[in-house]
Amino acid sequence: MTIPVAASNPHADQPAKALEYLKTLEASTDFVLSSKAKISIWTMPPPADMEGNMPITKGQGLITKEGLTLTQILDSLRNAQSRYKWDPRYEGLEVVEAYDNEKNHCLILSLQKGQWPIISGRDFLISTKMIVESETKGYIVQNSVVDSRKGEQKGRVRGHIHVAGWIVEKTEEGFMVTYISHVNPQNLPAALLNLIATETPACCGTFIQHLEKNGPSAADQ
Repeated sequence: MTIPVAASNPHADQPAKALEYLKTLEASTDFVLSSKAKISIWTMPPPADMEGNMPITKGQGLITKEGLTLTQILDSLRNAQSRYKWDPRYEGLEVVEAYDNEKNHCLILSLQKGQWPIISGRDFLISTKMIVESETKGYIVQNSVVDSRKGEQKGRVRGHIHVAGWIVEKTEEGFMVTYISHVNPQNLPAALLNLIATETPACCGTFIQHLEKNGPSAADQ
């Protein structure tokens, strides 16, 4: 289905807010390294003045496959179908509308798995935007928004994304990919919360593996 382009943008101020917070986390020295293999994973406690008890997580790995471009990598991260292959908690999404003809800024409804039959799945209504900062660095920034047209979905709990963002930067060795996430999934038991805090940053590694094996994908249009 073709993504409709809206005549107006009620969430125009959100990408700048999300990018500002993402860059603050990107520069933070408060992350604690919890795992280092092909993919490095860090965590840090959430600020006391922000809702939620899930740690802020960061995953980072290197794409060494030759012949890829910055845009191809960013577009691959915006392909809904391929995400099923590399994100174990992903259950689908609806792109509600776009706010530019290039479909760089969109409103999406994202669905995440629960733990049937005990724990309901989560949904997130998100402003997402691809921002190419330079020839060598780009971001995909996401944060939760409120929109009366898309309320909490039946049988699910509406979670809140303070920020979730991908950072892709060209280096001498390839492309460094970083995924930072500060999310409040709302009232999950500790065991599942800990699992999500591990799986979320690890998506950086599974994305890289999928991309290097299968090649790039086009962004949803």
